[in-house]
Amino acid sequence: MRIIIVGAGEVGFHIAKKLSSENKDVVLVEINEERVRRVQQVLDVQVIHGKGSSPSVLRKAGLESAEIVIAVTDSDETNIVACLIAQTMSKNIIRVGRVRDPEYRGASGLIDQSFLHIDLVISPEEEVSKTLSLLADTPGTSDVLEFADGRVKLLGIKVDRGNPMAGKRLMEVSSKDGEKILVAAIYRKENVIVPRGDTRIKEGDTLFIVTLPGAVRRVLKLFGKQDEHTKRVLVSGGGRMGECVARRLASRGIGTKIIEGDRPRCEQLAEALNKVVVLHGEGTDQRLLTEEGVRDVDMFISAAEDEEENVLTALLAKRLGAKRVVSLVDTTEYIPLASTIGVDVVLSPMLSAVSAILQFIRQGKVLSVSTLREELVEAIEFIAMETSKIVGKPLRKLSIPKGALVGSIVREKEVIIPDGDTVIQAGDRVLLFARPELIPRMEKAVKVGLEYF
Repeated sequence: MRIIIVGAGEVGFHIAKKLSSENKDVVLVEINEERVRRVQQVLDVQVIHGKGSSPSVLRKAGLESAEIVIAVTDSDETNIVACLIAQTMSKNIIRVGRVRDPEYRGASGLIDQSFLHIDLVISPEEEVSKTLSLLADTPGTSDVLEFADGRVKLLGIKVDRGNPMAGKRLMEVSSKDGEKILVAAIYRKENVIVPRGDTRIKEGDTLFIVTLPGAVRRVLKLFGKQDEHTKRVLVSGGGRMGECVARRLASRGIGTKIIEGDRPRCEQLAEALNKVVVLHGEGTDQRLLTEEGVRDVDMFISAAEDEEENVLTALLAKRLGAKRVVSLVDTTEYIPLASTIGVDVVLSPMLSAVSAILQFIRQGKVLSVSTLREELVEAIEFIAMETSKIVGKPLRKLSIPKGALVGSIVREKEVIIPDGDTVIQAGDRVLLFARPELIPRMEKAVKVGLEYF
């Protein structure tokens, strides 16, 4: 599979690094010489120095024989043109483009009205705002993901000091109603464990729990998390990300305020966000945060462009009494650090974009791909094919290696949280968790029909 990536910024570089480690045939196109040198020094991929919207450059990159083109430069226009050229030169190629400007997206945007037919339009702002909306609905969680059109949820719940669940084996954990609880992964000391039934829970662990929407509140209560609705949110940073986040949360009836240091930008925000209170000031201003009632907000979101500032601002808000603080961070090394020093939720716009892209790269009938905690585990939702030997046998008899786990099965209207006796049938929607090193074998198993991962 030849994959052409246009743009070697954070998203392009990261996806190229991930795919090259899986021995994919990757070609990177980049116009910036410094970025070209960085890729050549670090990654084992082919690099073409040139403009990503140039037909001759894309032809040199092998566009006519490629299966996927991923345009993720800093320019929406370059990304759109690259996808248009790909459509012209190769009718069957899959086209993925990052488009950040709202004028190009949505019901009245160019993308829906034109003949470009980009297979996947990526907007980091939209991905992050969707995640924050889910987090607002589920207080007490550090992570929330949805699968099977919302019929299956994955909750990240941290085991705080003194939690009665600490020390218990996973097989001992169940709700008072006796419903099954499946822990798909455990984040422990910057590593992810795909657990077994005899794995013991430790203080400081973050458990990734597969459950049904109707059981979310009971699961939170089981782990001692308070069920308090998110009513008030304060967003620090009025850039494109902060604006998108504030708009979505306010549209859900949540009282939302946004802080921005640039006065002209404040005026733009006030005009664009009629349901949001716009404040002129800095998110690091302790006096301003106190005056605006930071101690009473249910969620404080640091969404400035400077990620170091985001971490510091979130920690300040936490110290001033905010119940739950969120920081946007893209540098992979900062993510576990921010969590360790007290940030409740750390989101990466870059990793959100990468997860969306992976859906089109993973082989087989893949419906969605999500990554957990610095991509230490992938959650892959796929359709079980008749040719696959994972079909027709109890899970306990499959040679599923350590580091992989089936989290849920959706069969028509039924949602199954599986155990060792569960049998996958052809046509089932299966949610599989796997460590990165198992992904190539997993792809073969679900597509070609191999018995072993």
